[in-house]
Amino acid sequence: MKFAHLMTTTLLLLAANAAVAETTLRIGIQDDPDMLDPHRSRTYSGRLVYTALCDKLVDVNPDLTYAPQLATAWNWSEDGKTLTMTLRDGVTFHDGEVFDAAAVKFNLDRARTLPDSLRKSELASVESVEVIDAKTVEIKVKQPDATLISQLSDRAGMMLAPKASATDVASRPVCSGPYKFVQRVQQDRIVLERFDNYWNKQAYHFDKVIFLPIPDTSVRLANLRSGDLDIIERVAPTDVKTAKADSHVQVFSTPGLGYMQLMYNTNNGDKANTPMGKDKRVRKAFELAIDRDAINQVVFEGLYAPSAQPFPKNSPYYDKDLPLPTRDVEASK
Repeated sequence: MKFAHLMTTTLLLLAANAAVAETTLRIGIQDDPDMLDPHRSRTYSGRLVYTALCDKLVDVNPDLTYAPQLATAWNWSEDGKTLTMTLRDGVTFHDGEVFDAAAVKFNLDRARTLPDSLRKSELASVESVEVIDAKTVEIKVKQPDATLISQLSDRAGMMLAPKASATDVASRPVCSGPYKFVQRVQQDRIVLERFDNYWNKQAYHFDKVIFLPIPDTSVRLANLRSGDLDIIERVAPTDVKTAKADSHVQVFSTPGLGYMQLMYNTNNGDKANTPMGKDKRVRKAFELAIDRDAINQVVFEGLYAPSAQPFPKNSPYYDKDLPLPTRDVEASK
């Protein structure tokens, strides 16, 4: 059973003092990122920080289509085994190093070969990365890979400054995003400041962005309502009514890509030797007995959308021919 997380809720406090809001944006996040190295990190909260800190080769639009970021264009060879990317001109890293094809090769090779890289599996299809000229790079794959562009729109495609990344990255990451690293105090805050040489700096107006990890959802909301925070993420469904009742708070909900699922062990060791693992009729009966709407209403305050697939309805991969199963207790017996 798959239960799609189609609502990601964010709250924005209407700042009483516009001058302060234009200077510093304080964001309450659910947990402290593990490490600020896109090739080695695993946390969702780290992704939130990277959005301000590290540009990627490819971005994703709200309608889930791909958009240029550090790569302005890309195309596949006829055999689907060579991806050629044209890179954005006039981009520099936060330390002044120039972004070019050699930097792309450094990053993709690092992500593929670093001993503790968590991006290895995401780039497993890549055979080599070749520099054609300063603004052109070719990525050769072992076999056609329809997922590669998607991988390059996430942490596998984030670019670090090669010279600054020769040693420890996590303690002071140097990227090319709209904000550059200033300070990190573990379990307390991550401070970024606006990068004046950013290629699209006119789109960013805050002088500083501060990420503050606050694990307790109710405490995060209380800090927002008191004015100590400007934005919080991953609002608990049980807190949404309270937030909506506060005239100083705005609630924003948007379709997300996360989902919850139940998985069956059907062929992995002795623990698969159960009626659920070996008899598809039992699994079908369980599927028919589930009341997805009840789960949504009771657990998630009706904020999420039940589904039978891992894609939201606004995804180009959503299958309209895969209907949501209707609960039928009699048929499940």
